[in-house]
Amino acid sequence: MGCSVNLNASLKKPEIMIKSSNDLLSVLILTRNEELHVRRCIEVATQITNHVYVVDSNSMDKTSEIAQSMGVTVISRDFSKFSDKLNWSLSGIDFPTPWILRLDADEVMSEDDIGGILTALQKVPEAISGVYLRRQLWFMGRWIRHGGMYPTYSMRLLRKGCVRSEQRDLDEHMILLKGESLYLDMDVMDTPLISLSQWVDKHNQYSNLEANTQAGNCSAGDVELITPNLFGGSIARIRWVKKNIFYRMPLFVRPFLYFIYRYVLRRGFLDGKEGFLFHFFHAFWYRMLVDAKIFESRRKS
Repeated sequence: MGCSVNLNASLKKPEIMIKSSNDLLSVLILTRNEELHVRRCIEVATQITNHVYVVDSNSMDKTSEIAQSMGVTVISRDFSKFSDKLNWSLSGIDFPTPWILRLDADEVMSEDDIGGILTALQKVPEAISGVYLRRQLWFMGRWIRHGGMYPTYSMRLLRKGCVRSEQRDLDEHMILLKGESLYLDMDVMDTPLISLSQWVDKHNQYSNLEANTQAGNCSAGDVELITPNLFGGSIARIRWVKKNIFYRMPLFVRPFLYFIYRYVLRRGFLDGKEGFLFHFFHAFWYRMLVDAKIFESRRKS
């Protein structure tokens, strides 16, 4: 059972401590075909610590070569899905520090927040095993601040041996094996450098996973550890709404309702042209594609 604690009120803006807390924090970066992003991410990670680990799913581009050239530890293995790779990394790597920061290859952090994390971890009580950070989502070079997209929180600071991931094809969340959690008002910035065509290709793959999940065709071994619950935590509530409301709406109607909710009711229009494109593509490309694939699956059954 997590608790919400805000340490920021007691934290002052620190001077950046380059590689000064090597006994406290390691950075874990999970990659596959991320040559466009990995150098930038490692440059951020090495401002935090010398202990940087890149776990790569046998990339077919230069991801591994770039990471190795930057002097970090690179491990390449086959993984069936993201949650398998994350859980293997958390249990299979002997991190030399009590805390692990997980970053995706297309994510960065500001200098203030890099220093703030190092200072905050020195103040975290022993009972805390997981720390949630805010996620900034960027699209076509613009921060998508509205439409209910910010702030959203993700558990990114993990105490060694105390946290694991759900086994899911998509939308996996971290589970505390012991201890409690807290929230910090610091941001991980998801700033992809990919083109719109690459974004479409990526979300086409995501739509396969989403459609299979909703059709009940989950991978063997999937375990959803956060049960949908209207009166539970934020993740449990979202899953309850998706299961009991959103996915009970008629096919091809819900993408329109999704767009109205995000773009109109949650004021996504405040993010300009990029905001319009982001919410349009999420509703009428991604969500419509999920519905179309569910429709296709039902026709075949």
